[in-house]
Amino acid sequence: MAWVRYGMWDRWRDLTRFRLACEMALASYRTYVNGFPIASDAPLIITDPAGSNFKCDLGEFTAVLNDGQQLYRVLFPSYVALVEDLGRELVETLHTGKGIPRAAFAGLDAAAPIDQAAEHWITATPVEAWGATVLKLGGRKWSNFKGGRRGVVEAVTIRNLCAHGIPVFNQRALNRLTAASTAKQQLPALGDPIVLDRAAFVRHVGILRGFARSMADGVANLPDVP
Repeated sequence: MAWVRYGMWDRWRDLTRFRLACEMALASYRTYVNGFPIASDAPLIITDPAGSNFKCDLGEFTAVLNDGQQLYRVLFPSYVALVEDLGRELVETLHTGKGIPRAAFAGLDAAAPIDQAAEHWITATPVEAWGATVLKLGGRKWSNFKGGRRGVVEAVTIRNLCAHGIPVFNQRALNRLTAASTAKQQLPALGDPIVLDRAAFVRHVGILRGFARSMADGVANLPDVP
């Protein structure tokens, strides 16, 4: 089996290292702040290393600091974006390097330069559609990695909600999850809060990684056109 080091994986590695550094820094700072021998509820002037300051009640400040989801809500969209960028690159490779005609990608612009067409196609097409196409062309399917179709759709749906500041599952999100789920897979209820603590974050990122690897390996092992 051939293996290709797509540039996306270098960015994935750096993002993961940054995430780990953030986790360590926050853990250290939480210990420091939570240990303040302050009993008063009076607002404090808090100054950051750059010199900016703001007035905040210590209890409110520590509540945000100790929220185990804030960091992951900020970082998670970047992981989904990397998978989408890999999808764009794989579409280009399938067409230019593997000889797959544009017609194999339903809705792909037939006239625009392939890099522009692929970028627009990935952006405008639901992941359940473009992912299925790339997997199939590479001889793979959703069942080839843990989480499968439902896991990927759930991860992207949560990214979309977080990116738009929506803290709960709305009807649009539930409709999309329902369409991607089997009868045995449990669904959240309308209005359920989105949980993106460390455990959920690691699970979603693991599914995205499996999805990306399955797509990339399938494409890499197709014969090149002469």
